[in-house]
Amino acid sequence: MLIVKLRAKVLKEKSINLERPPPLVKWSLLIFIFIWFSFQILFPLRHLLYPGVSTWTEEGHRFAWQMMLRDKKAKALFKITNSKNNKKRIVRPEEVLPRHQARIIALWPDMILQFAQYLGEIGEKANLNGLEVNAWVCASLNGRQPQLLIDPKRDLTKVERNLKHADWILPLTQPFERLPEGERYRDLNC
Repeated sequence: MLIVKLRAKVLKEKSINLERPPPLVKWSLLIFIFIWFSFQILFPLRHLLYPGVSTWTEEGHRFAWQMMLRDKKAKALFKITNSKNNKKRIVRPEEVLPRHQARIIALWPDMILQFAQYLGEIGEKANLNGLEVNAWVCASLNGRQPQLLIDPKRDLTKVERNLKHADWILPLTQPFERLPEGERYRDLNC
């Protein structure tokens, strides 16, 4: 009996404020929740805004729901041309980057672009102005015949990084064919 009286007294002293929040707070919270969920649903679907196969071009592929639905193999070479004296040099990513970075750079066109622009910046710092950097990237998607991923005639130092469609990425033209029995990968010869 004593416990019941003490409990009733404690509950009376603890006045719990059960008032509703002001309408502004309520609507602000609802708007925030709506925007948050809309972003979480629409952002992974942005690959539908780009032309072509997003698993090939990688445009809109990061943070998409189809993240692990592809197998891509690629190799890359970069040609640096000095436009003043027409001297050329071939650079392999393994010569400049750590091994783990050099292995994946050819898979992602945005990384190819960054690396080409990095090579151009290195040349500028060495007072070699007027360098042109082209990429030769041979890739195979899901066991298809290999084909060029990047336009090899395009000077990547002049390409601006943005969220627009990258016209310097070549479209996927090779149809899907099953590999012959016992063969796991195709040779990357473009």
